[in-house]
Amino acid sequence: MIKRDLYYERIPTKSLRDDVRYLGDILGKVIKKQEGSGFFKLVEDTRLLSKANLSNKNTKDPFKNIIKKINGLSPINIFKLSRAFSHFMNFINLSESIDASRKLDEYENNQKDSKNKNIFIEEIFEELFKNKKIPNNKIYNLAKNLNIGVVLTAHPTEVKRRTLIQKYHKITEILEERDLLKKYPSKLKILERKLYDEITIIWNTDELKRSKPTPSEEARWGLAVIEDSLWETIPKVYRRLNDIFLKNMGKSLPKNFNPIEFGSWMGGDRDGNPNVTSEVTKEVILLSRWEAAKLYEKQLTKLLRSLSMSNCSQKILRKTGKVFDPYRVFLRPLRDKIRKTHILIKEHLIDKKPLNQKKLLSTKEEILAPLRIVRESLEQNQSENIAGGDLLDLMRRAKCFGINLAKLDIRQESSRHSKLISEIVKKKYKSNYLNWSEDEKLDFLSKQIKSKKNLINNYQFRNKENKEVWSTFKILAEQPKECLGAYVISMTSAASDILSVVYLQKEAKIRNKLRVVPLFETLDDLINANSIMTQLFKLSWYKKYINHYQEIMIGYSDSSKDAGKLSASWHQYKLQEEILRLSKKNKIDIIFFHGRGGSAGRGGGPIQATLRSQPPGSVNGKIRITDQGEVIQQKYGYEPLAKYNLCSYIGAVAQASLKPPPEPKNKWKDLIERMSEISTQSYRRNINNKLDFIRYFKTVTPHKALGKLSIGSRPSKRKNVDNIKSLRAIPWVFAWTQIRLFLPAWLGIPEALKHSSTKDFKNTLIDMEKNWPFFYSTMDMLDMVITKVDPEISKVYEDKLADKKLKVVGEKLRAQFEDLKKLNKKITPIEILKQRKVFRSSVIIRNIYSEVLHIIQATVMKKLYMKKLNKEKKKYLNDSLMTSIAGISAAMKNTG
Repeated sequence: MIKRDLYYERIPTKSLRDDVRYLGDILGKVIKKQEGSGFFKLVEDTRLLSKANLSNKNTKDPFKNIIKKINGLSPINIFKLSRAFSHFMNFINLSESIDASRKLDEYENNQKDSKNKNIFIEEIFEELFKNKKIPNNKIYNLAKNLNIGVVLTAHPTEVKRRTLIQKYHKITEILEERDLLKKYPSKLKILERKLYDEITIIWNTDELKRSKPTPSEEARWGLAVIEDSLWETIPKVYRRLNDIFLKNMGKSLPKNFNPIEFGSWMGGDRDGNPNVTSEVTKEVILLSRWEAAKLYEKQLTKLLRSLSMSNCSQKILRKTGKVFDPYRVFLRPLRDKIRKTHILIKEHLIDKKPLNQKKLLSTKEEILAPLRIVRESLEQNQSENIAGGDLLDLMRRAKCFGINLAKLDIRQESSRHSKLISEIVKKKYKSNYLNWSEDEKLDFLSKQIKSKKNLINNYQFRNKENKEVWSTFKILAEQPKECLGAYVISMTSAASDILSVVYLQKEAKIRNKLRVVPLFETLDDLINANSIMTQLFKLSWYKKYINHYQEIMIGYSDSSKDAGKLSASWHQYKLQEEILRLSKKNKIDIIFFHGRGGSAGRGGGPIQATLRSQPPGSVNGKIRITDQGEVIQQKYGYEPLAKYNLCSYIGAVAQASLKPPPEPKNKWKDLIERMSEISTQSYRRNINNKLDFIRYFKTVTPHKALGKLSIGSRPSKRKNVDNIKSLRAIPWVFAWTQIRLFLPAWLGIPEALKHSSTKDFKNTLIDMEKNWPFFYSTMDMLDMVITKVDPEISKVYEDKLADKKLKVVGEKLRAQFEDLKKLNKKITPIEILKQRKVFRSSVIIRNIYSEVLHIIQATVMKKLYMKKLNKEKKKYLNDSLMTSIAGISAAMKNTG
């Protein structure tokens, strides 16, 4: 049976329940002190009413009493109540993180839990070493060459203010200390006072973001996650992986091994975001170099203090001469250059002083080369332990983080490049490039790329958008190679879209070219990807240009929004199979870049299950994956979980590479193909050309309010067009999550399951779920979604906001969902159903708090839409709406 993931699904333990109760009690005391006994009683009465509903769901009107209570409240009390329950939800999440950390500690203290086997990196590798079909050297070679790209995106889904995230960190530290001091009552009282003070500060802090962040502020937020957690985590992860090979093979991995590299889209993703300009990209790169230099200086200063020894190598003495502290003297020039780097960048960004790039640190080798000499010297002088301590940790950080912590990817929409080239062609050749055939475009671009001449040179673009696109390429030409990652082309629909970026890099005289990565995201793009890449790989010069190495990005969001989750998942799988066959034929090394979101509707889920479900041969020791929004904070904001999650990446990639899943049987593929077709037809029937459905979405969900949430610099729509198609996938998923229908994750699937659950196919379907990781993972995520969906909650919104026609839409959607539940139960083997039920229990406990927030949200939406309100009341209601959105996001553990 498929293994579970520790982090994503928690079975509530006694310790977890105790922490939740303890934090709830302290919050209650704070509320009583700050708001008075009357309001505290309101919170408790509401909570108890909601708790009673857990066993009362089958009644005709289960929320009647809560609705009545909230309806009668003043706007200010509605707002304060939404704050109380939102904080409850965040404390539950915080408690779960700490409990997961305890589980990790138990493992590291050799108190293994037999129910959670094969989820830790050590267990995964030990299982691989025990497999006689896999030679040890094969495991070793894979580990030393692992290439895992974790890309932090700028997608706007983190609703919590950074101020509050920092407060939650302090609470986490207090609770960790409380665990250690359980036998010391006097010290526990001190900690309780500290906790009370922190929660008092939190209660008196505005939790809403009052203005949209700039792209630079988003970048600072991403860099803060690296500084707060990942900087300390990476050496521990690498040490842990190395220890596995020392234990199992008696030898270390090479000292320069570097399995993980961080990338970022913050300040580089300009697709549909007019706020990301060439100047912003330049600023963000400098900002990240500044932050990196500060971290390196701090670490080097610590190292200098410790290296007081006098015995050193001749190589060092030749540089320092006879001095008292040779290591310190040898390393000070490096420390000084790093210090100068962050001082000069700071003066440039803040005081607007001119910047001389030649005085800045520009490659990680400038850090590594002197550190390597120090390490060799220490090893020659019987100080191997010192060489393998803080010094080696710093070298591993330099390998991983480079000179700007995370390499910046650039993302731009394909048509923007075509329009720029069109302006040039019109000026130079009096022809309309946009009307050319694909063959004509490829021929033109190939000749221009191979030509030594440049067409653009000092050409002054007239079109404002073209001028900005060209400015970005010119800025990229000025940046150190190590600061940049890939150039991702969204909405890639032709081979010429890829060559356009190759051509523009050549014209901009970018010496160290960025990898050009096509992003296939809509259903049509996924279907056409193979023919596009086939056309491209026919160009022998192109294969030589890319050095037979191609990165391809697969979009999860737009394909799911376009065709539904089941169809999108299957076509993502098929694309990889087709590209792998094509790459083998053309002798090209392929790396897949998975553009996953945080929610099930956008490819979210535990990484081990995700990688197990990919086609055999598609991972092969290398992969790139996006993490975004609230997922970044959940996975990497707390060091013990950051370590676990990064280890999970390593273990999952190793497992998927060395023990790939089986090739799917033809009858499996035939059935899923038909299911995909049925699912797409059903999904599109629901969302396309149905005015009542569109009106339902706009009326019943809080999608309009999401645009006011100030959670990202990017607009919620690609274009200023008011329809579903123009809406981005994130707010599309976000809105359905808020009313607990989770439509994008299951719509269309009931009809597909009806077809496949008939007598002709049922045995095949069961065989697929038991033996095909792709289908198991698909159904497992569907089961998780089924647990989170609450049809009765959606009715609360309808009762407040919908007319008779819209209520009919809701009834039809709920009928489809009921069919899905029955079919899921009918086709899933009983042992799998039992296993899933245990792991879904934490979702049910959350409903005590989330249901109140849903009722507040629906009530507030009605009040805002239906009544004329004075300015003060409207402010409290708007704040209540925003707070409820944040609280529900916390309850569901994802937004979009």
